[in-house]
Amino acid sequence: MKKNTTQDQQRAGKYKKLKKLSVSMANLLISIKSLAALLKASIPLSEAVETMSEQSSDENLNMIYKYMSEEIDKGSTLSESMRLFPKIFPETVASVVEAGETGASLESNLLFIAESIKKEWELKKKLKGAIIYPIIILSMTVVMFFAMVFFVFPKLETLFEAFENVPAFTRFVMEAAAVIRAKWIPIFAGIILLVVCIVVFFKTKTGKKFSGWLALNFPILKTLFKSNILSSFSRTLSVLLASGIPLSKALEISASTTSNYTYSEVLKAVHKSIQDGKDLSISLSGYPKFFNASFVKMVNVGEVSGTLEDNLMYLHEYYSDEVTEMSNNIVTLIEPLMLISVGAIIGLLAVTILMPIYQLMGTING
Repeated sequence: MKKNTTQDQQRAGKYKKLKKLSVSMANLLISIKSLAALLKASIPLSEAVETMSEQSSDENLNMIYKYMSEEIDKGSTLSESMRLFPKIFPETVASVVEAGETGASLESNLLFIAESIKKEWELKKKLKGAIIYPIIILSMTVVMFFAMVFFVFPKLETLFEAFENVPAFTRFVMEAAAVIRAKWIPIFAGIILLVVCIVVFFKTKTGKKFSGWLALNFPILKTLFKSNILSSFSRTLSVLLASGIPLSKALEISASTTSNYTYSEVLKAVHKSIQDGKDLSISLSGYPKFFNASFVKMVNVGEVSGTLEDNLMYLHEYYSDEVTEMSNNIVTLIEPLMLISVGAIIGLLAVTILMPIYQLMGTING
């Protein structure tokens, strides 16, 4: 009895660690395709999942599949074992797998999930591509600024001590740099503390509300973020409906898996409206700020013609293409703005350094 209790505690501790792990999207995609292939070859589920625990290059994913295999041996279904790891297998995936288990179409549903993950992965890469360039430029600018403060300005201060009339602006910059060097430890500690506080804040309910609002109101990028949300929502709902999951349940899952807090709350309200007997298009039309007229019209046509999941997938592809186009345009727009900003900073530093030298030369010539 005591031995079983110890084993249960060890397993609970192991599960707690595994639940925190993250895996590569690419490796997860490959593993799901491989699992579908093994099941298609009539290999028993438990054996197929155990095989998956030995073949991925991602050790985290191997350990998770091993744990899932043990759970399946105990009598759990694949969907139940997936729900133990919501960070790796979101409810969308688990629900489609559950529908496949119920309808004897698990292999095809797994392939369907793999295609869905692939599209989501490609969309995220496009979105990151639009954001990463300005972050790199800003980071380089910050590095250059601190290099000037810690290595260039100390030498210039010694030089400027020989000048009688150092311009006020140059003196201010030099004094500010001296303060940063003298108190760099508390300054950096303050910056780190601020970053930690911001990260913790964004994990709170208030922080999620703010980040959701910010994404939909941030200059230049707000249209990009909105299109990305609509693309993901359309794909998720289409995948769930195509798997035979009822609209109300599919919408509930879509709302819970939407990353933007504001849209998630709107979708929860839409879900409630669906439960009250309203059509999806009518429910969405009550939120024109979040779902434009063309989006609602496509949903309405899908409901009338019985092709809702096809129309939603079309909307996903449309907004996915829009994200790609906007990502390229934003990079093109931001690039000259960032270069101008960097040029302005360099010009400011040049003026700080050259102004006293020109003054000295003017005094000598005079």
